[in-house]
This record gives sequence, structure tokens and C-alpha cells, in this order.
Amino acid sequence: MGKVSEMGHREGIAWRNVPVEEVLDGVTRRRHSGETFTIVRYTYQPGSVFPVHAHPEEQLTIVHSGAIEFQVDGQPVRLEAGMFAVIPGGIPHGARVIGDEAVISDNYIASGERTDLQWSQES
Repeated sequence: MGKVSEMGHREGIAWRNVPVEEVLDGVTRRRHSGETFTIVRYTYQPGSVFPVHAHPEEQLTIVHSGAIEFQVDGQPVRLEAGMFAVIPGGIPHGARVIGDEAVISDNYIASGERTDLQWSQES
């Protein structure tokens, strides 16, 4: 999906119209970048794991369904539907689904040019 400036400011964007990418086994995402942000909608299937990684940007994660446990700088952070967490830039973090419900979350990153993930050797 293009940048906001390419689409105009008067159009709404439906998540269903944003292409799905398979990131890992059991993890898909839809993402859109604007001039100064990236938003990513992740869907995690039960049992899925997102390995520890880091990026220089601060990340705001909002959970819409299910329960997920993040490891943030080695510390557990449990999030359930209706909760959010802020992960500082440069801090190693990963996640795993808790329970048998799929997790849908949105990640907001204040950078239009999102850098690649830097996977931890511990994963």
C-alpha cells in the first residue's frame, strides 16, 4: 500500500484492502506507512512465537483480541485485549501467544522509513 501522500488525505483505508504478508509460521501482518509513521496490524495464531528482535524506533502495541506475552529487555509483559504497551527504541523484545485464541494487535512506529528487524542471537 502506498504512502498517505500518494493516496490523498480524504480517503479512509480498510485493513481488508491492505495486502497480507506472512512474516513467520502462524504470524501475518498488514502494514501501511505515512510520511512520519508506520502502522502494522499483526495476526498471531495460537502457539505462534515472534523471536526477540530490536529496532531503533519506539513502538506502541495495542492488543485487540487474545492474550500475548512479550519479553521486553528480558522481562515478561502480558497484554490482553484492550491493553497496550510502549517499547522503547533499541530494546530487545519478542512475543508468544498465550492460550488458544488468535491475537490481533496494532503496532504504531513513529517513522515513515521503518528499519529492518535485527534478530537476537538468543532466539
